Amino acid sequence: MLAFDQPAKTGMKSFIPIYVVSILLGTNAFANNQSSTAEGVDQEITINRLMSKVSQGANVTDTSCEEIGTAGFNIRYRCTITWQ
Repeated sequence: MLAFDQPAKTGMKSFIPIYVVSILLGTNAFANNQSSTAEGVDQEITINRLMSKVSQGANVTDTSCEEIGTAGFNIRYRCTITWQ
């Protein structure tokens, strides 16, 4: 190998910790929150369906729904539930 190639290799190795931290933060590896999202024609039924996915003993931290307009002036609901 050539001598002028060595600084480039050591310089790239110094970025490895930065890459690892950015991957961990980007994938929420430090968070213990779990969530699930579903759609349905009835908001209450959609939330109940999502509640059945929460493991026993977990605490529900957030429930939110948004209305989605569809063709024919029908409304669907996209709900998300978050738990720890």
